[in-house]
Amino acid sequence: MNAMSDRARFTGVPRGKRARSGGAQLCGVRVVSFALALITLSSCAYYNTFYLARKYYYRATGGAPYAVDGGLQGNATDFNKSIDYSKKLLAQYPKSKWVDDAYLLWAKALLGRDDPIETVNMLQDYRTRFPKSGLGVEALFYLGVADRNAHHYTEALAALDDFLRRAPRHELAPNAQLERARALTALEQPKEAAAAASQLLERYPGSPLAGRALALRAEALLASGDYEQARVDFHALGTQAADDEQRLGYLLREVDCLEAAHRNQEELALIKDALSHEPEVPVPDTTGGKLPVPQTAPTAQRWGRLMVRYGTALLQGGHLDDALAAYGRVARAYPHTELAAEAQYRIGFAKETVAEDFEGARSEYGRVRDVMPGGSSATLAAERLVNLDRLAQYRTGTGDTLQKRVEAGFLLAELYLFTHDRPDRALEEYRHIAQTYNGTPYAAKAMNAQGWILSRKLHRQAAAESLFWRVIYDYPATEAQLAARDYLEFAGRVVPDSLIKAPAPKVAPPDTAAAHAAPPEAPPAATSQLGKIPAGQDSLRLGPRRQGASLHMPPLPGGPGALPPHGTPSSAPHDSAASRTPPDTAAGRPRTP
Repeated sequence: MNAMSDRARFTGVPRGKRARSGGAQLCGVRVVSFALALITLSSCAYYNTFYLARKYYYRATGGAPYAVDGGLQGNATDFNKSIDYSKKLLAQYPKSKWVDDAYLLWAKALLGRDDPIETVNMLQDYRTRFPKSGLGVEALFYLGVADRNAHHYTEALAALDDFLRRAPRHELAPNAQLERARALTALEQPKEAAAAASQLLERYPGSPLAGRALALRAEALLASGDYEQARVDFHALGTQAADDEQRLGYLLREVDCLEAAHRNQEELALIKDALSHEPEVPVPDTTGGKLPVPQTAPTAQRWGRLMVRYGTALLQGGHLDDALAAYGRVARAYPHTELAAEAQYRIGFAKETVAEDFEGARSEYGRVRDVMPGGSSATLAAERLVNLDRLAQYRTGTGDTLQKRVEAGFLLAELYLFTHDRPDRALEEYRHIAQTYNGTPYAAKAMNAQGWILSRKLHRQAAAESLFWRVIYDYPATEAQLAARDYLEFAGRVVPDSLIKAPAPKVAPPDTAAAHAAPPEAPPAATSQLGKIPAGQDSLRLGPRRQGASLHMPPLPGGPGALPPHGTPSSAPHDSAASRTPPDTAAGRPRTP
């Protein structure tokens, strides 16, 4: 008897029935196994899709949580693949508990693809869409990053601050401090930006973001006026530079700090030390009709860039001739390059602002376009030429010589004030106008301009108010008196109404509409004879009839359509600082009436 029979006898179950029971159990095992296989395959497909989405995302970011320095155009394909796999996962497994991961990955990939607006649209309701997700805090961080990239700086700060409040020890906390510093820089709050960057540097000194934070803090400190600490940071960045070009850039930023702090001797010493390590570029040989080869390589231009800054330092130190010589050496050593054009532009700038040789400056500015037409220096030179040409036009124009002398004086004062940033020199010009044309409305306008400079630029409020009161008492019934009253009232002073007299109303130009009106319609019977009436029999005195039945009206002197002689400036007073009222606190300058 076989083994099956033995087991059947032992258990007391008939052999046939026992065999049928074993077959049913085997079938059930197979069904369960098949179901488990289906679940396993489905799970594997889900994780495989999500794995590919993450794989392409992190390949695009180089393993970083996100593209810290903005969208990476070279990896747009990988970001697109990550988005496609994330969408596929959401479409095929919408009920999965991991769907929030795929949704956030999709939004992050859009951010990397430089589409921050769409990222904001996806993440602003993330916590509402996925209330039980453990990634809500992380989504809040990426919402702040997307808002900053979309130039929504206030919203970015709110999201990042909320993120740091909820998860101060999150692994993305250093990134949040960096993004906060960037947003504050964009909002022109350099002190707060420097503080945010310092938080990153102090709490996470070993972070890979420390270099970016140090560079950002250095720029913020320079913008906020902390020149010494900014120079320390730029020097530290120079010691960490990857190459000579980067090191030179940070050294020139140190020069900027010394220049802003007016530490001229230290600035000159730093540049001279750097020049001692660079070989001087010789002037190209152009004998025999040889064409010079432009020196455009960064390594070849290092000496020239340092020499231009050396000339600027000399100019600020009062060494005009030495500065012009330094600029000239650069212009000759780098012909037909933007560096030479910059040096030529600075020659004109030095003659205009320091030597006050306006004719010489016009000549030097005109040469910039010959060195490098179409460059940024040529554009700046052309803008400077416009101001100097206007000044020369008013100085040498014919016609109303008094008007032109006054206009030239106001234009020169504004050139010193708004272009050269020399309020003391502008104050002298306005004072000269007030003394020369004492008792005229021009003097009152010049006195108001003096008061504006004294109060806004030189912070001498008492002297400014004294001038405004002089205008109130000495120049009644003028526009300048009304302007002086506005300045004083803005400063909190009370001006009695009895002192103010309204200016005489301006005479309106003659109404020529009636003279230009269409002639009355002729009776139908006389229509055929209209073109045959002799010119001498014009009873309406509308002028001679010409060209058949049409009427020709000779233009009235000074009427609409009369043009001044070509090149003649308008006789209307120039809109100078003296005539702008009341003060505009937003712009820091008077407002045009």
